[in-house]
Amino acid sequence: MARRRAKLLPLPVTLAELTVEAAVEAFLKRDLSPNTFRSFRSDLGRFCRAFRRRAISSLASEEVRTYLEGLTTRKGTPASPETCNRHFGTLSNLFSWLIRQGEVEKNPMDRLERRRIGERLPRPMTPEQIEIFFGRISELRDRALFSLLYRSGLRVGEALSLDVADVNLEGGTFRVVGKGNTERVGYLSEETKPLLRRYLRSRGNPQAGPLFESREGRLSYPMAYVLFRKYADGLKRPDSRPVTIHQLRHAFGTERAGKLDALVLRDLMGHRNIRTTLRYARVNPERTKQAFEEFDRQHIRKLPKGR
Repeated sequence: MARRRAKLLPLPVTLAELTVEAAVEAFLKRDLSPNTFRSFRSDLGRFCRAFRRRAISSLASEEVRTYLEGLTTRKGTPASPETCNRHFGTLSNLFSWLIRQGEVEKNPMDRLERRRIGERLPRPMTPEQIEIFFGRISELRDRALFSLLYRSGLRVGEALSLDVADVNLEGGTFRVVGKGNTERVGYLSEETKPLLRRYLRSRGNPQAGPLFESREGRLSYPMAYVLFRKYADGLKRPDSRPVTIHQLRHAFGTERAGKLDALVLRDLMGHRNIRTTLRYARVNPERTKQAFEEFDRQHIRKLPKGR
């Protein structure tokens, strides 16, 4: 056991000496996708600050529950149930891995439960907001990026992780790694293809490297967020809060729900659960009526008249 633990961690520690900080460091050294690594590192950074020097095997369920219930936003307000559940999932991954490695004997997450959340429907940007938003973009790179999010339904992190070699402009396809480190094929719209072609031509048609670049290298999520906020300035959701960059993806799903087979839309958006995809069909209650009327018009048959 000691020999196996020495390979796992940089220091030959015993079970009781393994600190939260050392455990998290070893956990993050695994082969994780870039998106998963960033998410885990962010969540576990808070966890480390709370319990850094504690022996990880000494943490009790009540302590972890108190930690999760005490999570706050940057403004100091209580974290949303969704955020708490994301942290719950990260910690479950951490402790399950430590159990498999023989580094802890009991999993404190076993006695805890995620928060109950009512089903929330996607909140897409409206067609009017989409028109205003894109009408403000003059930079070729930015227009290509946001067109890819809106026209192909990518998550922001997925788009930013693309390399030039992942995109086939001639075939109008691309390969992207989504949640759960799952690879899928996506498709470029007739609007996005020429934008990407012109953008890459402006960079000398590189054959490798990041698809979207900044002066520092690969375009980062914080920078993409700043760009979105600039172009979306003044655009509000029904609750008067500013629209978010993720609502471009929501618009993609909402506009196609009821028009594409749900299984096709699930694959295009990279959902693992079909129920996530079906939420888009419920955003606009008129879609059921429209689908009924369209089918009725296309397949109408004259019925025999009654006597």
